Amino acid sequence: MATRNFSYDHPAYTSVHAANLGSVAAGSGAASQRFVAHANLQLKAVNYSTLVAGTGAATDVKTLYIVRQGTATNTFALSTTTAAIYVLNVTSTATMAKGDAAYVQKGTDATETGSASLEYTIIPGADVTT
Repeated sequence: MATRNFSYDHPAYTSVHAANLGSVAAGSGAASQRFVAHANLQLKAVNYSTLVAGTGAATDVKTLYIVRQGTATNTFALSTTTAAIYVLNVTSTATMAKGDAAYVQKGTDATETGSASLEYTIIPGADVTT
C-alpha cells in the first residue's frame, strides 16, 4: 500500500464515503463505537436511527463528539427531542484531521437503543492510502 495524494477532482475526493459507528446500547449516556479519521475529512452527515424507542419521558439529546488527537474535544448537538425520534440526518460543516476520533453519544433515556453512522468526503489534497 502506498500513501499519495491526487488531483482535486479525483474520485477519492469527490465521492461520499460512509463509516458505520455501530449500535448505541441502552443506558444513560451510552455511546457508539469510535471512528478514527484515516485522512483529512469533511463530515457531510451524521445518521442516527432509533432501533428500540425509549420511554420518551426525558429529553434525549444526541451529540457528535470529535476528539482532536487527544488534545481537545468538539461537540455538535444533533437533536434535542424526545427518545421517540426514529431517523436523524444532520448536515455538518465539521472537519476531522487524520487521527481524530468521532463518536455519537445519546442522552438520559435508559431504554432507547440506536445505531449511528457518518458520511464524509476526503478533503482534496489530503494523503490517501491506496
